[in-house]
Amino acid sequence: MGFAILWIFFYHMGFKIDIPGISQFKDVGYLGCDIFLFASGLGIYYSLNKDDDLYSYLKKRIFRLMPMLWIILIFWIPFKFHIGEMTWQAALGNVFGIQYFVDYHYDYNWYIPVTLLCYVLAPFLKKILDAFDNMAAKLVILVLLLGASYAFSSEPYMMLGMCRVGAFYLGMIFGQMGIEDKEISIPARVIWILIIPIGALAVVYSNIYLGFTGWELGTAWIPFIISVPGICIALSLLGMVLDKVKVGGAVVSVFKFFGKHSLEIYLTHATLVMVFRDWMVKNNPALDTTTNWWIVVGISIAAAFVLYWIDWLIRLPFKKRD
Repeated sequence: MGFAILWIFFYHMGFKIDIPGISQFKDVGYLGCDIFLFASGLGIYYSLNKDDDLYSYLKKRIFRLMPMLWIILIFWIPFKFHIGEMTWQAALGNVFGIQYFVDYHYDYNWYIPVTLLCYVLAPFLKKILDAFDNMAAKLVILVLLLGASYAFSSEPYMMLGMCRVGAFYLGMIFGQMGIEDKEISIPARVIWILIIPIGALAVVYSNIYLGFTGWELGTAWIPFIISVPGICIALSLLGMVLDKVKVGGAVVSVFKFFGKHSLEIYLTHATLVMVFRDWMVKNNPALDTTTNWWIVVGISIAAAFVLYWIDWLIRLPFKKRD
């Protein structure tokens, strides 16, 4: 999760990097969201396996996500009204986390409603996973989920979010393997890691040669799903190695910190990027400098701390009641 949020940070930096490889790595940083959803699917399978009470599960998930979003919307919605890009209907849609499915032009961010959709689908996906012992059958379901996302291909921004349900489901498959104590063998780890370039290069190719058409075809996202497990395995192995040395342990701690606070960092950063890139830079292109983008990153991290503590204070009475 720490790697994913830092990758998203890197992607949103407005300046160009003319170093081969690094430039392409930056250009596909939005794929950090796939790692988020994969990790979320893995964790939610564990959660549902521990307690499958649907009301308790949804209450816990929504209470984890929505208060932070509402805090952000307190500032974001008035700002959007101020610049003439919001309606009262859309404001309510964002408060309930459904505006993306109603009219995405007024949506706060696609990741939140898609995550909520994954939360709703998770109990049903778990039942499907538990009904099949054969891995091939489980992967057929993945293909069907990805195929279903093409119903939204006429609206590329909808396609961007809906095809990511596949990454969440793949995470649930790995979560089930963990519950069943099925260790990923060394050959399987090697294969997953070797697969990484296949999906990653397919996405890079799509961005370079297909451009916006890749949104409609899903090639800007879907191929990367097969790379996510390998990336997570490789990062885990790297973390194990680094943990054994003093300096490496400090590096791992930094990534863990960003991972632990990835939600609040994502929300503050996504908000500030929208304000800076889509309003301030649009009105004054001279602001689009490397220094200003680093300032946006710094403010995002500082704002994430503020968001974390406000959220903690809001939850405190409920924790005491429990």
